[in-house]
Amino acid sequence: MLKVQDIDLFYGASQALRKVSLTAAKGAVTCVLGRNGVGKTSLLRAIAGQQAVKSGSITWEDEALNGLPPHQRARRGIAFVPQGREIFPLLSVEENLRSGYAALRRTERFIEDEVFDLFPVLKDMLRRRGGDLSGGQQQQLAIARALVMRPR
Repeated sequence: MLKVQDIDLFYGASQALRKVSLTAAKGAVTCVLGRNGVGKTSLLRAIAGQQAVKSGSITWEDEALNGLPPHQRARRGIAFVPQGREIFPLLSVEENLRSGYAALRRTERFIEDEVFDLFPVLKDMLRRRGGDLSGGQQQQLAIARALVMRPR
């Protein structure tokens, strides 16, 4: 279970999150909704370890995440797909997918069939450069790369 308790997050002097709490139960779908600028992305960046929180706590499966760098959170099964897709445009689709291996043990470094079941167009484009894909295909690639990390 993911538990966020009373986190405060700042960008310089500007407070982006104030006493935000959230619980996401295992096996359940949890949505974070809100208009532009209310802190949805800041919350996700804090959970992924891409932005430090000033106060409060983030726990994952009863383990405190505060202070853990993003790669250690990824090893624990936390994946994040940024809004801007942020794929590697000069790498092939396959290389982009393999970039998700970084957080995995060597024995886990393979692309599960489920990824291609969800995004069959990617299987046909493994040798194409990521930058040559359409915007929608790039979004599929970004999500698929997160799935390669086997998020929980």
